[in-house]
Amino acid sequence: MEKGFEGASMRSIAERAGYTTGMLYGRFADKSQLFKELVGEAADKLFVYFSGTEDEFATFPPERQYNEMHSYVDSKVDVMIDIIYDNFDAFKLIVCKSAGSGYEYYIDKMIDVETANTVRFIKQLNDAGIKMNEVRADLSHMLSSAMFNGMFEVVAHDLPREEARGYIKQVQDFFSAGWDKLLGLPTDWQKSLK
Repeated sequence: MEKGFEGASMRSIAERAGYTTGMLYGRFADKSQLFKELVGEAADKLFVYFSGTEDEFATFPPERQYNEMHSYVDSKVDVMIDIIYDNFDAFKLIVCKSAGSGYEYYIDKMIDVETANTVRFIKQLNDAGIKMNEVRADLSHMLSSAMFNGMFEVVAHDLPREEARGYIKQVQDFFSAGWDKLLGLPTDWQKSLK
């Protein structure tokens, strides 16, 4: 946590832990394996949950996707926040200290999943006759990047869980309004659903 993946050495880790370097290498082949041991389970849990929710949403009929596109995400993000905060140290390492490790691009992988599913969502709804504006994949990627990196700022800034929940809700509201505008949805489209 102090030096990050790049700055820490197996020797310094062993010394701080009160072990010999040989003892540390006896348990971990290298620094990458040690880092994975610290963050892997939490990282996998969040990624599997997130990608699973994206896959589940894609199976909904187009009308349901249209009607629930914001409420579905809101409910799932709440669970994601709990996964992050239940494993806060692991995500602090991923977000702030993973440069040079196999987890350096962890958030980028989530962004790629979000981008692909946004493109799929627009096409699926247009194919079903629910007219939406096309949004270029590169623009979708930029917006997904801004959203995910903004969401993970709660970890970088050590916000308490409930404060983070409020912050992320505001980030979601901001991006939901922007997406509605880009997709060409009428400003009162959500009222017409009630």
